[in-house]
Amino acid sequence: MNISSFLKPRYKLIVHTFVAVFSIFSIAVTLIGILKTDQKLFQGGIFDALFFIFTIYILALYIIPLLFKNWKKYLYVAILYAIFYSVLLTWIRAIQRSNSAFLRKGISVEPLEYFTFESICSLAITIIPMGIIALLYCILVIDIKVLKRVFSIKRFELILNGVIISLIFFYVLIMPNKIEFRNIIATSIFIIFFYINTFYLTPLLLKKKRYIKYLVLTILSFITAIISLSFSLLGFGLNDINYRFLLNDIIINLVIWIVSFLYAYTRERINEKDSKLKSKESELQLLKSQVNPHFLFNTLNTLYSTALEENASRTAESTAKLANLIRYMQEDIIKDFIPLENEVKYLQDYIVIQKLRCAIIPEIDLQFSKIENHNISPGLFIPFVENAFKYGIDPSKPSKLSVSVNCIENIINFRCVNSYDENFKTYYKERGFGIGIKNAKERLELVYPKKHTLEVKKEKNMFLVKLSINIAE
Repeated sequence: MNISSFLKPRYKLIVHTFVAVFSIFSIAVTLIGILKTDQKLFQGGIFDALFFIFTIYILALYIIPLLFKNWKKYLYVAILYAIFYSVLLTWIRAIQRSNSAFLRKGISVEPLEYFTFESICSLAITIIPMGIIALLYCILVIDIKVLKRVFSIKRFELILNGVIISLIFFYVLIMPNKIEFRNIIATSIFIIFFYINTFYLTPLLLKKKRYIKYLVLTILSFITAIISLSFSLLGFGLNDINYRFLLNDIIINLVIWIVSFLYAYTRERINEKDSKLKSKESELQLLKSQVNPHFLFNTLNTLYSTALEENASRTAESTAKLANLIRYMQEDIIKDFIPLENEVKYLQDYIVIQKLRCAIIPEIDLQFSKIENHNISPGLFIPFVENAFKYGIDPSKPSKLSVSVNCIENIINFRCVNSYDENFKTYYKERGFGIGIKNAKERLELVYPKKHTLEVKKEKNMFLVKLSINIAE
């Protein structure tokens, strides 16, 4: 984690400050407790508190970020630190107990007598709540780009499930219960049942519609879970099955089944929406790709006609404009959004090239205002202007074209008006309204759903297109 992403934006400083203040407060409370009870520093747990705070920082700022970059390295480092943490904390507690035994009872006991494998295992679980705190801390201060990548992939679901399972086992392990290992086994059975139902059985019903197979396998898995739980009762000191325990297990299994079904259903709906979104993105790219060769073909025909007529400055100018347009299509048209100024420049270049094919130059009025500092999906305006030249501008007769783009706050207003002669014939009319207009409409629905209005009118030998787009987030 580099220093800039560590401290910026400003809210990260607030998070760091809060954690630091909380850490200092914890140490202060520990010290006050030591002073009030006249304990030695080592007895009072000050080293425990310092070690806990150190662990939270080392997990949040070094170990957990490895999970988002290299999970294999993370696993290796996390296991090593967990062993180091458990051994060191057990040794600290062993020394505390040894000192307490000597001060209170006058008995000299070596710390090694308290330093046992059972003690190491029992203290190892205390790293779980600190791991959860460290994970939250890490998420709040990690580089936002890394965080977006993590939240956009399935790894996040794995992390979330891992955190939940850790919390469940932590709760089970700290529960005061004489048959603690039975609780661990029972919890493991519940978790296995939950994930089998979530990732295998429920999709049979929701995705594959295999109702009978789903019903049979669900009943079998439910019965298997209950039988396994019953054997776990017999294996931990109970001579016969306690039906109160059995009833509780059945109720818990039913609750788990409901929760797992809801989780699987939500998961499938999210995946379905994600698939639809990817499909829309793919469709949008296809629509964009349809516009590009279509326009390029028309432009090259125009340049070909111009080159046959003359070989002077107009050809050079049109070639330069074409170069700009090709650059636009290669670089800008594939982007999701571009500056509105680039789109307007594209319109201007297009109109200059189209004028070249007209024996009688049309009367053209262009008005662009307040277009700075706004972005738009590329290629939305050109189909309407292209349509005006194909259907309305007769190269051999006087004609008019008016194009305007202006912005009022977060509203982009586009207006295209051209003269229209019913007697003007073009082979493009065989395709009706034109593929470019159709694509523009479809793209508007994809990119700006319910955020745009499009009005197309034919009246008194005039063709009018008015488009308003709300670009507010």
